[in-house]
Amino acid sequence: MQRAKAPFLTSMLIAVLGPVFFVMATAFITIPYSLGGHPGDARVPSQSLSVFHPS
Repeated sequence: MQRAKAPFLTSMLIAVLGPVFFVMATAFITIPYSLGGHPGDARVPSQSLSVFHPS
């Protein structure tokens, strides 16, 4: 009975960890991009968040 559980657990582990890895990788890329920096980085108050627009 132990031998029958091993392939099931392996396939279940792959089925769970695959999407978890994809979600974590996407969050690791998109969250800093949307915030303009990493969440733990210190912000310098003199930096302006406005973007120069020649109008």
